[in-house]
Amino acid sequence: MNRRALVVACLAAVAVLAVLLLRAREGAGPDTDGQGHPGLSAEERRELDRIATLGYIAGKAPVPEKTGVTLHTPERAYQGCTVLTFARGARAVLIGMDGRIVHSWSRPGAEYWARAHVYANGEVLAVTSDPYRVIRLDRDSRLIWESRALAHHDCDVLDDGTICVAAREVAYRPGIHDGAPLLDDHILILDDRGREIRRVSLLEAFERSERYRGWLAEKGLPEGPDIFHTNSVEVLTVKPSLRVLVSIRTISTLAIVDLDRREVEWALAGSWRLQHEARWVDGNILFFDNLGLGDRSRVLEIDPETSEIVWSYTADDFFTKGAGAEQRLPNGNTLITESEDGRVIEVTPAGEAVWEYVNPLTTEPGGNVVLGIMRAERLPSDFTLAWAGRAR
Repeated sequence: MNRRALVVACLAAVAVLAVLLLRAREGAGPDTDGQGHPGLSAEERRELDRIATLGYIAGKAPVPEKTGVTLHTPERAYQGCTVLTFARGARAVLIGMDGRIVHSWSRPGAEYWARAHVYANGEVLAVTSDPYRVIRLDRDSRLIWESRALAHHDCDVLDDGTICVAAREVAYRPGIHDGAPLLDDHILILDDRGREIRRVSLLEAFERSERYRGWLAEKGLPEGPDIFHTNSVEVLTVKPSLRVLVSIRTISTLAIVDLDRREVEWALAGSWRLQHEARWVDGNILFFDNLGLGDRSRVLEIDPETSEIVWSYTADDFFTKGAGAEQRLPNGNTLITESEDGRVIEVTPAGEAVWEYVNPLTTEPGGNVVLGIMRAERLPSDFTLAWAGRAR
């Protein structure tokens, strides 16, 4: 998206949001939502949800002289295929260490796929954006099922097939934004056929927590309706309680939510800002800090008990304002997605790059801007690919 188009989109979003808030305060549309609140029409709900995803940039880096795999040190890199999803396009691709496509999945109808989970049999689970859905496709991209929950950003799949995903619902609180409609993130649990088992409201989880019920007021919620913008969810434990780690972007907070007790049991903020992709790694938390340094991004690993930074990565030209992801690999290296530049690197604990991939796709056909990569995930080296088009 060029600068002019981005400005136009932002202005349009502000105008639509002003209308929605005015209508909500005046009680326009349906009289109530069934709970005595001023209601929103289905169209207004969809528009309110759409606003929450504005701001992601499809790409900003000019196409370099070389794209694809530009660096590979085989003896030091973790060998395996990598799953990529893009900032534009309803698809995911699986590439080998040489950058060549091993397999791909696609289903028209969405703006992009925020995340893709590949099953051992070649099926794929995708969290789509605009419209916001969870879909499961077979290896030939035929639809197996679709959940119409307003899912967004991320999901985690348990060993028994249960799916944990971030989702949205409209909520109202008299003490927040004068009772205007809010986007409350929910942690949604689906079975392996996409049927909802239960959901837990993040807003209610903070309210129910004796220790953290004042957290939102203390941190200061943003003015718009998207008060959380949760961008990652990871299951930590199943028994004795189902607990998840979430990254809450708008208030720069990492939190653990007990889904059985339906409350926040732990939350932490620090020097990071508008972070993404929180992952539990050997008792620490690894995440992508987008704006903690201002003009640079970084990947941080922190001790959740002390907030101490135990590992970090950054570079002079390392920056992505939106999105961004990381994955700790079995050999100790870290796979990092620099989303807006469409670049993925694998770095050693010492911060030395041993593999680099630059997206050969552009934001427009024949264009000169690299298409952004939403997430890159390296599959285990022993992951079976008997179903795929070619061997690694």
